[in-house]
Amino acid sequence: MTTETNDSRHPFKQDGDLRLQSVTFPESLDTSEDDIVARLYVPALRASSRYDRGVGYFTSGWLSYVAEGLAALAANGGKMRLITSPHLSPEDWGAVKQGEDAKNDPRILATLNEVLDDLESAAKSMPLTVLAWLIADGLLDLRIAIPTAKLTGDFHIKIGVFQDAEGDFIAFNGSPNETVGGFQNFEKLHIHLGWTNDRDAVHAKSIANTFDRLWNKHDPNVRCFELPTAIQKRLVRFAGKTNRPYPLRGHKKIGITNKWRHQDEALAEFLKARAGVLGMATGTGKTRTALKIDTELRERDLISSTIVAAYGTDLLDQWYSALVGHDYVDLIYRQYDSHNDADKFRLSKRPACLIVNRRKLAEVIRRLSPERIAQTLIICDEVHGFGEPGLVSELDGQIKKFPYRLGLSATPSREYDDDGNDFIKREIGPVIFRFDIQEAIRRGILCEFDYHPIEFQFSPKDRAAVQTAFAKQRSREEDGDTDRKQLWMELAKIKKLSTEKIPLFEDYVARNPAILQRTILFVEQADYGALLQPILMRERVKFHTYYGDDDRENLRRFARGDLSCLIACKRISEGIDIQSVHNIVLFATAKAPIETVQRVGRCLRIDPKNPNKRATIVDFIKTDEDDELPPPDAPLSTDERRRAWFQKLAAIRRERAAMP
Repeated sequence: MTTETNDSRHPFKQDGDLRLQSVTFPESLDTSEDDIVARLYVPALRASSRYDRGVGYFTSGWLSYVAEGLAALAANGGKMRLITSPHLSPEDWGAVKQGEDAKNDPRILATLNEVLDDLESAAKSMPLTVLAWLIADGLLDLRIAIPTAKLTGDFHIKIGVFQDAEGDFIAFNGSPNETVGGFQNFEKLHIHLGWTNDRDAVHAKSIANTFDRLWNKHDPNVRCFELPTAIQKRLVRFAGKTNRPYPLRGHKKIGITNKWRHQDEALAEFLKARAGVLGMATGTGKTRTALKIDTELRERDLISSTIVAAYGTDLLDQWYSALVGHDYVDLIYRQYDSHNDADKFRLSKRPACLIVNRRKLAEVIRRLSPERIAQTLIICDEVHGFGEPGLVSELDGQIKKFPYRLGLSATPSREYDDDGNDFIKREIGPVIFRFDIQEAIRRGILCEFDYHPIEFQFSPKDRAAVQTAFAKQRSREEDGDTDRKQLWMELAKIKKLSTEKIPLFEDYVARNPAILQRTILFVEQADYGALLQPILMRERVKFHTYYGDDDRENLRRFARGDLSCLIACKRISEGIDIQSVHNIVLFATAKAPIETVQRVGRCLRIDPKNPNKRATIVDFIKTDEDDELPPPDAPLSTDERRRAWFQKLAAIRRERAAMP
């Protein structure tokens, strides 16, 4: 059968009814003993309707070697898909851009056609012109690949797939690039037939799948740019003299370890999963990682908008500040406090981001079109908070509408709340990546710290309150209510509000006055904080309270260094980044570790202005036993477990490679 094209620009004929199965291919070839062009490229191209190639380096000179087969591929109406690294010569890149320009400029295309009377001879004598023509005429579709996420080197794969009109294919892998040097070096490749029933076909299918994964932008660690985008972003790096890829004998190569590599690892995991939670310790860059993910999805044209849902004005404002400097967002809208921009976000035609209070998220989602949702990444910060019963009922079935869903938290799980945890997993996704405090300290991402537990015992007044709490519980049980949750809450509050801690802390301050410099004192409620104020005033410390209805300027004053000490409740526990916090004092701790982990993170952040920073954590441990509360179920026994956890963390030392 003769295959011809009706287009006068394709004056090539292919005689015979060649199919790949009619060609005998060797199992392997090398450039020393074999003519790779004659034994693989020409016969395979003559029989093919498509040639897929993934290769580290490509030059137009390669076209002159395979001109005969290339002409046959064109005669078959075939096409070549090429994925290569951004390392090209200026001449080749100029030809590539000329071919792309010719798609939209008839004058350039006409010029190329004038010199192309015979593709085979032109490829041998004018490879640059042929390269431009192949791209302009759609016979060559070229994409630029750049490793990303956990891969930081070059795109260096060397695979190829020939496929004929019947769908049969062969695949090969080996050392040659599509360059002149690829035929002049000593190189070896292996050929696998796709139509057999043995491991050879498995290898062939694996190679073909790898190419398709790269071409369709499904590989989480390789970003594959179409030619117009590669030109626009100026991605090509002109090939020149490369560095020696190995150290000389006697010259030790010093490697630099990237202590922030966990962010790229998290990015890679998310790109594979497309939905899930990153469990990353406070201070290890959750926001930065989320922005990397957002950038990657936008670079791949997978999203055009982003929704960030969080809780608390301080955290929401912090997100706003982070997004202001984000290159890929033209417009930033807000839906919290006095900001009501959700409708503007909904109607925006440009790349946009919406920062929304999570309590208003359900209302926002219901007003979005399915088309907008399909192009949106949703980021749920402090994701454990989304498991609250009220939010579960409002958001059930809403978040999972988004194709890309990212949860962030240092403590992803909700303690003793299976329903909340199930909701987070169902709507946002499972935990797909973890990076804990221990590893962060070892790498030097978080600072080392000293742990000072202060032991105390209940006063008679405290113990009387405990007895009252038990009496109330017995009364509830007599009425048929056997749930002890209310009892645990009452006992925990008695411990948090015990005034026995105050004189002990006063003694500690007298011996360690520096504990009140760059310090946050965490208390249960405002009236307890008032009991600490006389101590701070006697020490002449500049301080202020920061409770639920306080002026937020007090937090900014503390962050600037105008205040030495801040007395705070739960509100400051999540998401706030103040690198200069040196110390925290825990007058109140929750049974669940979520709150404690969040509060610890306030003081463990590295301070660029103080590279030798070492933090201090002061904690209060109740030591007297309660006969009616047998351990380990009693909430009061959590003090000892917390002490053991802190002591283990405090013993961790920064690895030598992470030293400043």
